[in-house]
Amino acid sequence: MLPDWLDPETLQWTILVVIAVLLYLMYVVARTVRRALTRFLLFILLAGLGLSLWVQREDLQNCVDTCSCSVYGQDVEIPEDRRPDRCTA
Repeated sequence: MLPDWLDPETLQWTILVVIAVLLYLMYVVARTVRRALTRFLLFILLAGLGLSLWVQREDLQNCVDTCSCSVYGQDVEIPEDRRPDRCTA
């Protein structure tokens, strides 16, 4: 389970920052890596990670409705003030 201070909203912003860092890394790879195959493989790896983070972010947007939040299988606690009445802890 993730720490209590890491709520779904904080995770959504954190994921956006990580995606921005991945885009920057893709730029760095494009500028510095000379071998085409290595560049292609690094692009695929970074793009795949970014896509998987985006999917996790979308899941976090709906987690309050489903009363169940998780990121890559790790449970995320919904703060008490944002938890709907139908969700019990």
